[in-house]
Amino acid sequence: MSRTPVFVAVFLVVVSVGTGLVGADVNDGAAVPVLPAADGVLHDGTAGGVSDAPTVGSALLARLGSSSGDASGDPVTLDPAADGDAPVRVGVIGSAFGATEALDGRVAARYRTGGPRFGLVAGDHGAAVAGVVARRADESALYLASVGYEPTPASYARAVDWLIAQDVDVLVDAGSYYPRTADGMDRIARAAERATAAGTVFVTSGGNAARRHWRGEVSGTGWAVFDDNATEGNRLGDGPVAGSVTLRLYWSGGGDYDLYLYRDIADGHDRVVAKSTRGSGHAEAIDAVVPRGAYYAAVYARDSGDGPVDLFAARHRLAFAGANGSAVAPATADGVISVGALGRDGGLAAYSAVDTDVRAPGTVTPADGTMLRGTSAAAPAVAGVVARMTAAAGGEGLTPAQVERLLRETAADGRVSPDAAVAAARAGSRTGDDELQGTGDGGDPGGERDTNHDGEGSRTFPGP
Repeated sequence: MSRTPVFVAVFLVVVSVGTGLVGADVNDGAAVPVLPAADGVLHDGTAGGVSDAPTVGSALLARLGSSSGDASGDPVTLDPAADGDAPVRVGVIGSAFGATEALDGRVAARYRTGGPRFGLVAGDHGAAVAGVVARRADESALYLASVGYEPTPASYARAVDWLIAQDVDVLVDAGSYYPRTADGMDRIARAAERATAAGTVFVTSGGNAARRHWRGEVSGTGWAVFDDNATEGNRLGDGPVAGSVTLRLYWSGGGDYDLYLYRDIADGHDRVVAKSTRGSGHAEAIDAVVPRGAYYAAVYARDSGDGPVDLFAARHRLAFAGANGSAVAPATADGVISVGALGRDGGLAAYSAVDTDVRAPGTVTPADGTMLRGTSAAAPAVAGVVARMTAAAGGEGLTPAQVERLLRETAADGRVSPDAAVAAARAGSRTGDDELQGTGDGGDPGGERDTNHDGEGSRTFPGP
């Protein structure tokens, strides 16, 4: 492979600005490290071609309708009576929600920090998640907080704080977030930790990025290698890709890394399509819209740190990927209960994050035949169990640590056992079990622990 002059790459990215490019850094003619041609740069390390995107059935979407409400950020009370006899308050964070009437008067209030994106039908993913909780926790009132399709860490924090102010017992978020800065990631995690500190049980999806994430270490200065053959490019997708590309690079500790998006040109010079070369912080971000073609990500270490780097392709599989470390905030926050997804065979789904607290089936099929898949389905199902546990415990309910412990202890090979967890919560409350009242370490949920595409549940942040 060889490289063409930089001006071609500039043309590609500038064209995409008018079609939704957010924040991609255009190669402005500055020196770009040359990625040496090497065999295997575009090795296809993925299998199948079967989409792992969570999906929502059209019948459910039709029933839940479109989004409505105020985009100003002020809370909108929908049905005060919905909270009157409900022993449990459940908060749900989502991009947008469908018409509240479709949830049978279960929604007590909702709040929006961002409006719907032009051209998108609102209410699909968030409404489906809320519906799963409603079906599994009959004695609950719902509080819906919409963060929009292009939230900021600040707007996310406002949504969480609003739910805390509503004194919700359980909070569920089935999204995965990819902010442009490490500080943005920390801000999301801190918001979740405020909720748990306030006594709210925060349940979130572990993410479906196992095949969209790579973790590795870079030694010295130069290009990161993605396999034992010293491959220095990580291909996007199972074939040609087109449209939006979202890449994130995160790391902790010292170090200075740059992130590049290349277009592979057969028998020609590979082109730099976009780059992110900030000189500070612990993150690099590329958001680009590209024409159909073959693309790969490359990571250049100007000063390698003492820890791993994590590369995420939020919209595409990576040729070289690993599930370990693929969860992002809020799943990585302290005290949060993260949920992985199980496949039809009962084992961990190929797309699911590995390092989660508990696991649940990754497919939810209501009676009408609609379907929600991925950790976006597993998380609200577990949140429904937690709501039932809270109601069963009565009184002051359970602390987040107690809930996590009971879920782990009653799980079968890491899989949440709803009836057993609810029975344990009821028994502990009735007997005043000292062990239940302690925090404990929760034990190991079982399964492989050393080995996030939330599709419609994935959200990227355009700014701080």
